[in-house]
Amino acid sequence: MADVFAALAHISSGRSVDPLRPVTVVTPSHAAGLHLRRRLARLGAFAGVRFETLPRIAELLAAGHLSGAGQAPLARPIGDYLAEVVARESRGSLENVREMPGYARTLRRIFARMRRAGIRRAADVPLASGKGDLREILRLYDAFREASAGFYDMEDLLDAAAEVCAGDPAGALPDLGDVYVVPPGPETAAGRSLVEALGQSGTRVIELDDVLTAGATHQFTIAPDPDSEAREVARSIVRALGEGTAIDEVGVFHGADSTYRVLLREALDAAGIPSTPLPGVPLVETRLGCGVLMLAELPDTGFARTAVLDFLTMAPIKRELPCGGGTAEVMTALWDNLSREAGVTRGADQWQARLGIAVQDHDRALSTLDQANDARKIAALEFARDQTGILRDVVAALVQRMEPLHGEHSADDFIDRFKEVVNAYLEPRADGYEEVMGEIDQLGSVGAIGGSLSLGSFARALRANLSAAYFRPRRLGDGVVISDYRVAAGMRFERVFLAGAYEGAFPAGPAPDAILDDGVWRWLKGHFPYAEDAQTRLDRARAAASRAVASAGDGAVSWWVPAHEAGGTRDLYPSPMMVHWHNDQSATLAGISASDLRNGIAGTARHIISPLAGRMRGPVMDPGELGLRLAVVSRKELRPPGPAHPHWRSIEMLRARHRAQFTEWDGLTGGGPLPDTISPTALEEYAACGFRYFARRVLRLRPVTEPAERDTMDPLTRGSLVHEVLEEFFRLQMSGGRPGIREAWTDADTDAVLDMARQRFEHARSRGETGHDLYADHDLRIIEADLTQFLVEDTTFRRETGGIPAGVEVDIPEAEIAGVKMRGRVDRVDRTPDGREAWVIDYKTGSSRDAIKIRDDPLQGGTKLQLPWYLSAAGSAPRATALYWYITQLGNFQQARYETTPDRERRFRETVEAIVAGIGAGVFPAVPGEFEEFYGAFRNCRYCDFRRICSVKRDLAFAAKMNDPSMEPWLAVGHAAVAEPNDA
Repeated sequence: MADVFAALAHISSGRSVDPLRPVTVVTPSHAAGLHLRRRLARLGAFAGVRFETLPRIAELLAAGHLSGAGQAPLARPIGDYLAEVVARESRGSLENVREMPGYARTLRRIFARMRRAGIRRAADVPLASGKGDLREILRLYDAFREASAGFYDMEDLLDAAAEVCAGDPAGALPDLGDVYVVPPGPETAAGRSLVEALGQSGTRVIELDDVLTAGATHQFTIAPDPDSEAREVARSIVRALGEGTAIDEVGVFHGADSTYRVLLREALDAAGIPSTPLPGVPLVETRLGCGVLMLAELPDTGFARTAVLDFLTMAPIKRELPCGGGTAEVMTALWDNLSREAGVTRGADQWQARLGIAVQDHDRALSTLDQANDARKIAALEFARDQTGILRDVVAALVQRMEPLHGEHSADDFIDRFKEVVNAYLEPRADGYEEVMGEIDQLGSVGAIGGSLSLGSFARALRANLSAAYFRPRRLGDGVVISDYRVAAGMRFERVFLAGAYEGAFPAGPAPDAILDDGVWRWLKGHFPYAEDAQTRLDRARAAASRAVASAGDGAVSWWVPAHEAGGTRDLYPSPMMVHWHNDQSATLAGISASDLRNGIAGTARHIISPLAGRMRGPVMDPGELGLRLAVVSRKELRPPGPAHPHWRSIEMLRARHRAQFTEWDGLTGGGPLPDTISPTALEEYAACGFRYFARRVLRLRPVTEPAERDTMDPLTRGSLVHEVLEEFFRLQMSGGRPGIREAWTDADTDAVLDMARQRFEHARSRGETGHDLYADHDLRIIEADLTQFLVEDTTFRRETGGIPAGVEVDIPEAEIAGVKMRGRVDRVDRTPDGREAWVIDYKTGSSRDAIKIRDDPLQGGTKLQLPWYLSAAGSAPRATALYWYITQLGNFQQARYETTPDRERRFRETVEAIVAGIGAGVFPAVPGEFEEFYGAFRNCRYCDFRRICSVKRDLAFAAKMNDPSMEPWLAVGHAAVAEPNDA
């Protein structure tokens, strides 16, 4: 038989003899039918020629008969619902998994696979024994078929059409004419039955040849990653269009990796090239479809902060939202900040409670301001307070509308309620509105079998529906076709681009078999030729891939494959089919492997070195790429005097960070004004990492923090609470003249401090700062135990020293060192009654692992400067000791003490002077420290807020620039702080 395009020529030539003679072309897809109709139109008139899929022909032949018999189409929601009902009846080994999510859908797929094989009932299978769970699956299959007896699926429709052809061929088929079947032809038993019935009824059926080779020229390209690959495909299409190729003569097919559908579409959109995705854009990928799905899933997320804000940001929201009986203009960016600051994570009650507390906090802050002098601050606070209240009302209204949908509802009632919510929040003019609402209505079809819906079951079914339904933004022929390679059957283009042609994706391997292993399917295939075992699926995938290659005819095929998965997490290799076509170009290329081709060891493939290199070649794709190229060619030294292109600075940064010189791109700012006052903590930051100091203290950057759903209390929050409790406790005792010299704390004192801790803990709990309630009480018990033991340790400490608390939260007198005033505050100062001895105490609530290091080397390279500075708070006491007191069981209540000596004082001052000099010189290197294998991070970067804006290769960059003279001011800090041999 002829191939499809020869058949089109034959059909066209026959129009001159009988221009109205009916002809039917059976196509593998609706898109292929449209494509072939356009091809036939180019050859001449085509009146009387219809292009239909086999299911559509079956519908024309038999749908009326089935409807007359009282049967209706088996809509997907009905089938899924019945599968869930049947799944709950599973026995034997399947009884253990019948409640697992996804089990019912797996059964549904198995049932569909059996039906395609031609199995109508369990009795059709000559099952003697064994075959794993096949006997139980067949029992469930019978139950499903019986439950759905009032409905017909596609295979039922095809079977019914075959029966109609056999029973009344003259009445059923008068206008079909000759029937041409485009490859691959029917792939199910019922489809084959219909084609055979058509032939036996007297209709002339011509099954066309499946031509899987062509005389096209082939090109091969290896890209760095899928994103770069999609961009380069778009660039090649721009080039092809510029050479005169018509836009409807370009087809882009990708492997089984579904991410290419989006990557290719976005790359073409960015280049301004119209595209026509086939079969269309899944509704779940449209803004409206995504928004409706997010809305349905909000209650299951517990109205998580991120989920609510994602819904309000990404969905096509109406300008005005329902809000406490009124409406509110959407201000998602501000609401994001306000809810984050309020500590909202999830839970309807939490939204109300924490936003309510935030409103109260704003009111308290307003009460402290002066109307005359703080007008601008008052206006800002009032606006933030009002928007916080509006957000609280918006979420409350959303919860009020969605919460009633929990529980089981009749399908009609549920759909009506949900559509009311959709219409209240989402824009009806959004693309795909009618299609999305149609899918929602379809889910209500389960009401026909007495089915009910809950929010959870509806959301799962809605996701399945929106993933399987499509929205086509433009007509076929108005843009470049983008499709999975399995849709290529029946199409022909001058230029074909095969993207994502890596091993395992082009063609795709057989999907793993769930429940029934492939041995069972092979056995079934022996009795039912259309059963789909792994080999059948693989053969079909290979044939589909070959059709995608052959769709170029005698034109040009461009093969594309990424060398790495997105993010570089996995190496990818050209598929065997790509290697075959590459090696087939010349006898001298035989034997080249996929590794050779990928790595550029041999072969003729073009390699794109990097994403950046790809952006520098060929046609410009978008304004950003144009700016990049202009920046490269407009370096200051290559153009007349004047400003360089703005993007040149970015390129200059990349180049500078790869050099051994320490430059402005590494933290050399060339000096600047020093702060008037500075704290020891800031000095320690500089000594540890100059860049951290620069980001926090000079640029004053503040990271955006996301409220976390911690199981336990955050260590910083716990530490602040303990500090506040001890400050309150000691202030109260000191106001009453306690404690006396060597006075022990009593049980009453312990009760008092614990009562303070409980009050503050409950206040923190109301703000969501104590973690999960399950663990909160445990954290409180730890805090109580630490405070109880600390009072015992404090009694021992004061009895040993003879000192009594003289002050808490004491400001350290300012002192000038190297032209900079130092300031700070210490938790507590104890003195002896005669004032001759003093102890300056800083509480620590973390681990005491640094205590020994501090005793051996008090300054720790300049990263520990607080203790020497704290001695200033001792005043005129002849003997003073500064100490870190680790006041928890985690720190084992240890102390790290520091007493000054002339050498230590000199070293402290020289270290501070070196730090000040480094800051003044503008030397701010990024210092990662040693890499800690246990944590998988650099020591200085583990808790740094700015690691995401540092160089990825910060360790290599720092090592490479260590010998640059410009680094000396920072290196001098470590030299000044080095410990003397006998310093400890």
